[in-house]
Amino acid sequence: MHASPKIFALTLVTDHLEETESFYRRVFGLEPVFTDANSTVFQFGEVLVNILDASAVGGLFSPAVVASPGLGHRNLLTIQVDNVDLEAERLAGLGVQLNQQPTDQDWGIRTITFIDPTGQMWELSHPLVVG
Repeated sequence: MHASPKIFALTLVTDHLEETESFYRRVFGLEPVFTDANSTVFQFGEVLVNILDASAVGGLFSPAVVASPGLGHRNLLTIQVDNVDLEAERLAGLGVQLNQQPTDQDWGIRTITFIDPTGQMWELSHPLVVG
């Protein structure tokens, strides 16, 4: 393993590939770097996020199984932004329902969270100004 391993790619499984691709285009303002009948890949900085249609998972997870959507959340992906409150307004304008409204966290950041069509929880954050 490298001295400091970096995450290269994340794969999120969806039951609605076209809807999820559209969501990512609108919400994150990204164009796919790869797309085929079973997946769409977006570049987030140095990390690839692969949106994979559930019907195409095949042996990728085997012998583990893909969980059904809505069974709860066990991870959170965070993107730093300049202003969480402006992002909350922008997302509302896109029809994205926030899971958590803008909140000042005890550890010094302001955050919002929302859930994408794959069931993945996303957080947008910015540091709180200490003064």
